Amino acid sequence: MIDKKIFEKFNLLPFSPSRLNAYRDFPCGFVMRYIYGYDFPASPPMIRGSAVEYGFNFYFTDGYSLDQCIQKAFNYYDDGVTFTMDKDKAAKERAFIEPMVKLIYNELTSYIKFLETFYLGYQIKVSTEILGIPFSGFIDYAFENDERITVIDLKTKGKLMKKHSDMLQQTIYKKALEERYDKPADVKILIVTPKKIDYVDIDDTDNYIKEIEMSLISCANMIKICKEKESLSSLITPNLDDWQWSDADKRSAREVIWGI
Repeated sequence: MIDKKIFEKFNLLPFSPSRLNAYRDFPCGFVMRYIYGYDFPASPPMIRGSAVEYGFNFYFTDGYSLDQCIQKAFNYYDDGVTFTMDKDKAAKERAFIEPMVKLIYNELTSYIKFLETFYLGYQIKVSTEILGIPFSGFIDYAFENDERITVIDLKTKGKLMKKHSDMLQQTIYKKALEERYDKPADVKILIVTPKKIDYVDIDDTDNYIKEIEMSLISCANMIKICKEKESLSSLITPNLDDWQWSDADKRSAREVIWGI
């Protein structure tokens, strides 16, 4: 078990899959966002992903047609990129919305009918504990029947490829759902590109839990020896080759914190 006070020192509780994956995949990003409190604006690809999910959800809540869902997604996206400086990038991502919503709509409307389940909701908050550390997060779409819970988590991408961080995230959600509903949970990642769509099932969760526990212990050990955020940031050296430094706001934050 890990002492909660270690994470409470920097107001990191409840922990989340996003925080865990930030620590694992981009430690500088973890420090900038969650220790120093930088709030970076969403990029056009991130807004596009949220817009696709938002638009399609109207099928479940209001019985919207495909065209209506697409229009809702466009409205969400256009509002989200109002202040985006890179207009060419914004236009490129906007063009992906319609084909993505079409693929999702055609796939899930038939798949859900096949499952014969009850729709529980969208962006449902769930919580659990790992090594005594509280976790919370939000799942995309959840369905229930007498036997099990089925979760479908949408990931809109440029290519059909699964990420290890997604598997860890969904493992945490699977654990939380099974505790909450006291029945098995099938968690599926639905990867969507402008041209293709595919499912990834979450398996081997025991090993994923071990990885999550190892990452939590590593993070706790780093935080434990630091009394202030400056000493914490000094333990991490920015990798200037990381693609995430292409974001100008992150480069500015890096210069403030690390001076490079």
